[in-house]
Amino acid sequence: MKPFAVIVASIILSSAVPLARADVRPVQSATLKHGDLVVEFRDNSTSPKALSGVQSLFNTQAAEPLDAYDPDSPGASAGLNFEHIISGHQNPGNKFTPRSGRYTLFATDDGKSVKLVRKRSDSPWDVSSTLTYTLVEPHYVDFEFRCTPHDATLFGKRGWALFFFANYMNDVADAALNFRGIDKPGGPEKWIAASAPEGPADYRGGGTYRHLAASGLEYDDDVRFRLNSWSYDFPRFTKPFYFGRAANSMTLMLMFDRAHSEADEIRFSLFKFKMPKFPRPAWDFQYVIHNVESGREYGFKGRLVWKKFVSPADCLSEYESWTIGLKAAVAN
Repeated sequence: MKPFAVIVASIILSSAVPLARADVRPVQSATLKHGDLVVEFRDNSTSPKALSGVQSLFNTQAAEPLDAYDPDSPGASAGLNFEHIISGHQNPGNKFTPRSGRYTLFATDDGKSVKLVRKRSDSPWDVSSTLTYTLVEPHYVDFEFRCTPHDATLFGKRGWALFFFANYMNDVADAALNFRGIDKPGGPEKWIAASAPEGPADYRGGGTYRHLAASGLEYDDDVRFRLNSWSYDFPRFTKPFYFGRAANSMTLMLMFDRAHSEADEIRFSLFKFKMPKFPRPAWDFQYVIHNVESGREYGFKGRLVWKKFVSPADCLSEYESWTIGLKAAVAN
């Protein structure tokens, strides 16, 4: 693997256009430097060779800087990557449709944000969507997903739509997702280290965790692509954030502005396809819409944190501070 300084220099030089003018036309890639972070974003024009979303993520102030995402496997260096749209009935569109069909990348002239835009005509699900990423000092990537399903009948009688987002991690110290939750009915809230154990009938290298108030998704018997639709009964999370312990004493945190409601929910996923050969899990998440309505806009906000690990309490404090900021922004 190349030295960190060489990697960062080559990324910056490869930006498709100067970021000050990147907003005037689509770009294939854009590299943003803000606070402690250097982040490369990409469109999906060369997918699956390179996936859309975050191509690389460095914290330049952390000791021994480490790319958060797997840099060695073609098509696997990706984070906050829109991976699937899934329904509860058998449909070939349940797998990898965001990887094909134009997903155009735009960068803003402030050098802090990029946006991926997908037209309804480029989605077999007739869903238009945007993903906006914004760097915030010192080590945050804020993201917002907005989507509009234009034909709810495409999601069948089950009526739900699952939007799956992937984080293909580089080396980690521990594969588990850590979150506040309960491990049995009526149990106390505590820290859970969820390791996605084998057991459920539809298990395929990992699994999904849902909120305490959420029910499992129902899907037709003939559905063949099930690994992202089923979820463990327990443990369940009580607060919509998790952290993972990466190599070099780093932590990656993901937090969300919602957990569960009648309209939508967030779910956490852990897949271990490369393990135990390589310590590189996928720390993923899902956004599920219930009772999809044609023409209605849906979406969520989130924050990624990439910094040195301090403690679980520090991770909880990061989440609480962010949610306070969100509420204050709404109030103003």
